[in-house]
Amino acid sequence: MAARIEAGWRERFRRTLAKVGPRRLAFGVDLLMRRADELCAREDVPLAEARLRVYEFTRWRVARRLEKTGACVVDPTSGRDAFACDRSLGGLARWLRAAGYRADVMSTEQAKDAARAGAVALTTDTGVLAGTDALALLWIPPGLAPPRQMGLVLRDLGLSARAARCMACGGVPSAVPREAVAERIPPRTARWRDAYAVCAGCGRLLWEGTHWERIAARIAAERPAPRDPGRP
Repeated sequence: MAARIEAGWRERFRRTLAKVGPRRLAFGVDLLMRRADELCAREDVPLAEARLRVYEFTRWRVARRLEKTGACVVDPTSGRDAFACDRSLGGLARWLRAAGYRADVMSTEQAKDAARAGAVALTTDTGVLAGTDALALLWIPPGLAPPRQMGLVLRDLGLSARAARCMACGGVPSAVPREAVAERIPPRTARWRDAYAVCAGCGRLLWEGTHWERIAARIAAERPAPRDPGRP
């Protein structure tokens, strides 16, 4: 598992650095991986967190350089905002729905087909990365919790949170009068909540309670990174 995760991070660093065409791409990837290892040891943070911090800073520096040079880089994920998650990423799919995006769960091969049809494929499987540079596919670190994975995806694509979808199926909630769903409202909730919605996909009754407030706060905490994230 550790070797597969390392391979995934190496591929993320490789694809990011390749946008600026370095003369020693493999050396650059090795250097960034070593910096993450050093950060992990120096600050006693989990290795996944150290790699994420180095990656975030690297992505920012690459973006800044592209802005300064005016270089045009073809990014297959550009402009896409629907996701096809492999079956290991069901938790991530739920958080992407909470952030307002369509996110379906399917096999890795089906996710790749969905990427060809306009979605962004998300996978933890490093075995499918070879030869997919032209495909809208992102490798997702399994060592990160789903909310952190969600933040990484949104920052990779420069997306912000939208109106939430149903976390269970991804359907769009539609507001309904309280009286129309009165028999479905839990008694304790009915005492304090007046606004309700029904999911157009699965028909679930939805409302913004304390659980949703915690979810919304976590999404806000994973907002796009600041313009200068600071050197890790």
